[in-house]
Amino acid sequence: MDPQLDISKLTDADKQELQQHLANETQKASIQQNVHALNDTCFKKCIVGKSITSGTLDRSEEACAANCVERWMDMQMGVLQKLGSMRGGH
Repeated sequence: MDPQLDISKLTDADKQELQQHLANETQKASIQQNVHALNDTCFKKCIVGKSITSGTLDRSEEACAANCVERWMDMQMGVLQKLGSMRGGH
């Protein structure tokens, strides 16, 4: 028995479900990539170069990380707003 799926034999509903599943997986991958980039950026900004002495962040590291995440979120929202205004013709 051939393990490959013959897509031509799928119903329209099955094709739509498969397409939605692929879109969901693509969106999850994009979110994971963004979280990885955020972790990398904030770790480099707030932690690298310091000696790690415990499994928790100290106050300055915690404040830096919180600020870094907030600025990153602000930047993401700014980009989305700009794209939205460009799409709207404003």
